[in-house]
Amino acid sequence: MPAATEPSRKAMHRTLRDVFGFESLRPGQREIIDSVMQGRDTLAIMPTGAGKSLCYQLPAMHLSGLTLVVSPLIALMKDQLDKLLAADVEAMQINSTLSAAEERQTYENLNTAARAIVFVTPEQLAKPTLREALHGRRGPCAQPRVSLIVVDEAHCISQWGHDFRPAFLQIADAVRSLGGPPVLALTATATTAVVDDIVRTLGMREPRVLHTGVYRPNLRYSVT
Repeated sequence: MPAATEPSRKAMHRTLRDVFGFESLRPGQREIIDSVMQGRDTLAIMPTGAGKSLCYQLPAMHLSGLTLVVSPLIALMKDQLDKLLAADVEAMQINSTLSAAEERQTYENLNTAARAIVFVTPEQLAKPTLREALHGRRGPCAQPRVSLIVVDEAHCISQWGHDFRPAFLQIADAVRSLGGPPVLALTATATTAVVDDIVRTLGMREPRVLHTGVYRPNLRYSVT
């Protein structure tokens, strides 16, 4: 995917202002957003309150197809969903709180959406029915419609994935089954060991690792 051109930067600034109500990005956000728009696998380490969500929400408005956000916390998912819907951004959630009727309606919406932000739990993403729906149609010619996969609170992969939420360990398989779209992993804190675990568990490909909010150089990380 090509880097953001000046016209697309202007379009994204209009979205930033008109949809999200900001005149400018916070320090560190542009580097993350540029990396996402370049199609790079990216791991962003940002302090709480530094604006992690905007780093995928703004690109999602300028990518074709679906932006899939894997979130471990339903309360956090609902909070983000409510804010997006209030801003007239097409968004939906798929998790265990939905009734059967709500889930059917969400799947119908998913099948017809040209561009949307879709919040899911790791457990839902592990289900073949959801992966099939994300391809948009049935059969051998089905094509993935996911342009970006976001893993929020990515440190949970290391803390929980090897213990009581093994669905975290299946995210990499979901990425492959959905055509290998770029992955953006977001976390507020991560040691070197946790960064290594996130990158390996998600199968990230020569990811760009960016630290923001503190004075330290950006890191480039690759798995050998």
